[in-house]
Amino acid sequence: MRGCTRFITFILAILLIVTLPLSLLVFNVGRVVFDRDLVKGVVTEIVTQSDLIPVGLAWFSESRAQARVEAGLAQPGTLEPDVLQLMAFLDADDWRAIKGEVLTDEILAAWVAVAVDGVYDWIDSDERVPQIAFDMQPFKARVGDEPGLRSVEIVYEALPACSEAQIEDFKQRLSAAPPGTEVLYNLCRFPDPWREDQFSDYLDSLDAVVNSVPATFDLTGEVAQAENPAGVGPEAIKAQLRLLKSVYWVALFVPLGLLALIWLFGARSLDRLGRWWGTPLTLGGLIALIIALVYRPVVTGVLAAGPLSEVPQDIQQEAIQAVLRLAEEVFQPLLIQSLVIVVLIGLGLVLIGGAIGRRRG
Repeated sequence: MRGCTRFITFILAILLIVTLPLSLLVFNVGRVVFDRDLVKGVVTEIVTQSDLIPVGLAWFSESRAQARVEAGLAQPGTLEPDVLQLMAFLDADDWRAIKGEVLTDEILAAWVAVAVDGVYDWIDSDERVPQIAFDMQPFKARVGDEPGLRSVEIVYEALPACSEAQIEDFKQRLSAAPPGTEVLYNLCRFPDPWREDQFSDYLDSLDAVVNSVPATFDLTGEVAQAENPAGVGPEAIKAQLRLLKSVYWVALFVPLGLLALIWLFGARSLDRLGRWWGTPLTLGGLIALIIALVYRPVVTGVLAAGPLSEVPQDIQQEAIQAVLRLAEEVFQPLLIQSLVIVVLIGLGLVLIGGAIGRRRG
């Protein structure tokens, strides 16, 4: 009977070593994921302070221009010197400057708040998808005012200077055009005396862009149009989130329950607590500590080899840093918790149990 009790206690101790780090990890993930204010603050920090948006816009503008060329939609610069072609000349530094002009921290913070609130409200609702609509009026107001003018200047200065051949081509087209016919400038930066008129054309193009932006951008409708029927549906994602929300607090009771069972089966004295509580807590805490210490290279490797493997390098790095920033909220508390379990509880019980055992011996 005593041997059977010891065997059960041993199995319970092994389970405690395995489940302790998993329970702590599940608890901390749930604690972060379902803290609306925390997620809102971290995402706002990422969006406003990182280069994720400028780098993403630079990649988007380049890929969009390339896609138009491959699809045969792009026209020669003399026929279509519009915003879509202009975007191809902008790099991350240009987009960074434009972001500072028209996408203020206040605008971005408001959009983040709407998106995060929409997702959390969706989790607890019967809606199939999150209901998210961004107020575009503050953005339109800035684009249509001095910040928009400065943004056009940034775009205009990104154009390459016109060659003699391009200037001559423009002159020939201008002289051959009937009176009153608009002749579009080549897609380059003209010198005087054409510079002011060319810049004015781009300001007119900006007005057209502002007028085309809706007062409210319905993200829900856009996502519904682009939804992939073969992908994981929103109902499945909601079900998984609801499951995590319902169990992450319960995860803490698993190691506590195992400790109670170990006490009942074989650790009813302080010297035995050192062996059957202290040792499993120390080993389980060490595993949690190792996880908290090595998560950065692990997360980086998983993202780079998996979801972000086909993303351009610049965007990949920014996206990984954004994920790591959010992961800090999970693993920094895990680091502290594991240290407390290992040093103060686990090793403490081992030392106390060992000391009592030596006295009795």
